[in-house]
Amino acid sequence: MTIFYTDYVESTCRQNHTYFASSDFLLTAYHFTALFTIPLSLFTFLTIIRVTPRKMKNLKVPMLIAHVWSTNLDLMLTVYSAPLMFFPSAAGLPMGLFGLAGIAPKWLAYIGQVSVIMMGVNFVMLLENRHSQIDTINAKMSRRRTRIIYFVVNYIMAFLFILPFYLENTDQYEIRKFVLKRIPCPIIDFYDEKAYILLRGGELLPFISISTGLFVIVSQTIYFASNTIYHLNYVRNANLSDSTKALQKKFLSYVVMQVTIPWIVLCSPIIYSLVADRYDYYNQTLNNVSMILMASHGLLSTSCTLFIIKPYREFVKNIIRGNTSFNPADMWATQAKDGSVAVGSDAL
Repeated sequence: MTIFYTDYVESTCRQNHTYFASSDFLLTAYHFTALFTIPLSLFTFLTIIRVTPRKMKNLKVPMLIAHVWSTNLDLMLTVYSAPLMFFPSAAGLPMGLFGLAGIAPKWLAYIGQVSVIMMGVNFVMLLENRHSQIDTINAKMSRRRTRIIYFVVNYIMAFLFILPFYLENTDQYEIRKFVLKRIPCPIIDFYDEKAYILLRGGELLPFISISTGLFVIVSQTIYFASNTIYHLNYVRNANLSDSTKALQKKFLSYVVMQVTIPWIVLCSPIIYSLVADRYDYYNQTLNNVSMILMASHGLLSTSCTLFIIKPYREFVKNIIRGNTSFNPADMWATQAKDGSVAVGSDAL
């Protein structure tokens, strides 16, 4: 590695850092993870396209969109950006293809944060899809054009929430002085010319930007989820049988599981970074482990998609068994209403 920053000081303290705290270990782990996530993501794309039954047609496009952004996040973490983070500071070093291509580290961080926000928008989109299929709900988006406009606005806002902060320029030499007080002995990669510090700490604009985005995503999530749950459990509909309502509840629970389980993995490193920031705790090995955990989001996300929804699960099982005659349409017993996403008695 070529040392770029002139604040580098030779020190024996770096001898205490193990291989697991090194950039080599993290980059190897990223690439090893990508060997599994990329083929599995491609297989999941094909499964959604080819196996999704016609009675799930209204859910097919939202699931494809969600999977596109999930795959994008995985590629950002393991291939494109491959960030080496220096918690407790908001600093990192891009080690991926985009960094090698010369894209500014600041904008790689921006793309990465937008990719995480998009996962929240996808959660809202999937919940809204279930919300729109409940007949007793009157306040819903029944027109396709309205729904498209609604989510285009959400996607645009996801790009704009944190953009003002990234438009500001920072003096890296000055801000590094504050970081080195918190991390007096970082690994040598901290002095790489591509290492970039986003925050000194205590800045107001990033807090406002992130808080606004979080409020918009969470408020929509609460509305669609709570309204759907309420109507499924407490509102009577003479035209809807108990068995169909039970299946709708079950399908909603699987959609929530499909998104929530990967989100737990995604948020765990974020929580760790906040704790490290609170107590000024620096441990590069734990930093690397937390980023590997975040990078495993793709494996968990695609696995949930393939094994939670029964047509996909049965398709995978039949491939393993060598059964090429499997037809997912045979699993659906109940006739769906026109324009709705219905599930048969053997759907899940």
